[in-house]
Amino acid sequence: MIQRFQSLFFLFASIILIMIIYQFPILEREGVSYYLFNHFSYVRLLILFSAALSFFSIFQFRNTKRQKMISNIARLLITIALVLIVFVYKEDKNIGLGLFLLIIPFIFLLIANFLIRKDEKIIESADRIR
Repeated sequence: MIQRFQSLFFLFASIILIMIIYQFPILEREGVSYYLFNHFSYVRLLILFSAALSFFSIFQFRNTKRQKMISNIARLLITIALVLIVFVYKEDKNIGLGLFLLIIPFIFLLIANFLIRKDEKIIESADRIR
């Protein structure tokens, strides 16, 4: 569970995603900041679901294939949220800090997937030795 490095990356990704929803503006226009908790209901749902999946994948440590699949789905949801914000909602607004910070949980989920694959290789090598 928490003693594995990928579990820490999943936890950090879910915490950062929740913080982005409530703390950081996604778009700005002439002094007006647009936060996810006030606007962008579909994007907010995608990011909340991605945070929930990231947190849920911590407890799937016994089934690494499922954990990788959940991580891939969470990354896909973050990507869809970014595309929706940039191409649908941006219009004449400037990009806020929260939009840049969405890249951090994406990278954390990539690192977690890498660490899961690394654990799988270690397990396979131990099986070959026996």
